[in-house]
Amino acid sequence: MEHDSSLDFSPELLKKLIIKSAGIIEEWYANGLRNSKIYSNYSPGEIRSLFDEEMPVKGADPEQLLEIIRKDVFRTSNFNPSPNYYGYITGGGNHASIIAELLKTSLNQNNLKWHSAPANSEIEKIVVKWICQFIGYPEDAGGVLVSGGSVANFLNLAVMRKTMCRGDISNEGLYGGTRITVYVSEQGHSSIDKAMDMLGLGKNYLRKIPVDDDMRINTKILEETIGKDKKDGLMPACIIGIAGTTNNGAVDPLKELGNLAGKYNMWYMVDGAYGLPAAGTKMYSPLFEGYEIADSLLINPHKWFFVPFEASCVIVKNKKLLRDTFSLVPDYLRDTGEDSERDDLMNYNLQLTKDFKALKVWMTFKTYGAGKLRGAIENDCKLAQYAGDLIEKARDFELMAPVPLSIVCFRYTGRNGEFTGDEKMLDTVNEQILRGIEKDGRIFFAGTRIRGKTSLRINLTNHRRNKEDIDFLLKVLREIANKNIYRK
Repeated sequence: MEHDSSLDFSPELLKKLIIKSAGIIEEWYANGLRNSKIYSNYSPGEIRSLFDEEMPVKGADPEQLLEIIRKDVFRTSNFNPSPNYYGYITGGGNHASIIAELLKTSLNQNNLKWHSAPANSEIEKIVVKWICQFIGYPEDAGGVLVSGGSVANFLNLAVMRKTMCRGDISNEGLYGGTRITVYVSEQGHSSIDKAMDMLGLGKNYLRKIPVDDDMRINTKILEETIGKDKKDGLMPACIIGIAGTTNNGAVDPLKELGNLAGKYNMWYMVDGAYGLPAAGTKMYSPLFEGYEIADSLLINPHKWFFVPFEASCVIVKNKKLLRDTFSLVPDYLRDTGEDSERDDLMNYNLQLTKDFKALKVWMTFKTYGAGKLRGAIENDCKLAQYAGDLIEKARDFELMAPVPLSIVCFRYTGRNGEFTGDEKMLDTVNEQILRGIEKDGRIFFAGTRIRGKTSLRINLTNHRRNKEDIDFLLKVLREIANKNIYRK
């Protein structure tokens, strides 16, 4: 008897399962956006017990599996699209992208070579061009979509290293070469430290420059540090400007940084993973003046273009430098003939296997248009200002940092501010509130530290949010404080 090794469903069953999946998604959005818990506070053991079993040898009914997913996977997952989700920097996704992700998976394209994914390859180039147009960067720059900001920082620094380091580092490595130094504010993302480590540049040669009262890099100290390193025989090679820090959204003085990089013949890179889309708005573009000087940058569509994870974009002004860094073509991937129009995406990044991330970005731009995206970004910033104003006027909260974009850092100070001045007590109280948030489950966010002090931190990049949601947030926080601090 011939063995049936096909993994396909019948056309009728495939359609039925897709429709059932659509019902699960519709139910998820209809029931979860507001007025429900968005964090269920299950323990790791409780979740593990739902799924931990011996490896299946025989298959199960896919309709029953969808019911398990609906009942157990969705139930134990955070409802990140909710306007009551303020954690980290997530854009909340959008409905057009859900459809794009289903279609992308159906296509199953691998865009290592142009001929292995023709539409994918061309759409990705177009999407990168649109991102450049949106923020006002040269649209002939080289770019590629990757998983997230950490990988994008790594790739950008790899281009910098190949361009700035003397000698043939591709073949000889960094051994015996001049030690290069890289400069970023002390608010720089931890992925920059990781990239310095993994690229062989050494974390000891990453200079974390102090910030000013607005949490922006201190350019005076930066220039003094560059001068000292030059005097010590090191080679200052790169300045990284932050266009929206993870902690509070601060935007460095990007024009000053670009001018300094030019003065000392250094590479200028802008980490705009979170904040740079706001450079494309009329209201906030002045805050980003000078970013266009950058030799390279990164921007995450899965943050402020409201695209679901994963989608980050590496952009290098001189496209040839991006290609020169990553192009290495083995025999089995060489073309039999030349076609100048075919441009393989594998030549512009570290990956060969790479999915069709561009489709959901393309569909987002096409469905909503740049105008609506700009409006959503500006609305997020207005709501952050609204939250900041409420906190400043309140007797029981205080702001911990400026609110330049969509992140607000603040802390609880007691019903009438009675803990003000007692830093140890303020840390304890706010840590209790952070623990209480998970137990309560109606809102979700994590804390941070601002100048060494425990801070509540909310991020407002979500196109579904309104003022009533901010009012609800503060109401819930006061209830959590009453329950966990005053025991009432």
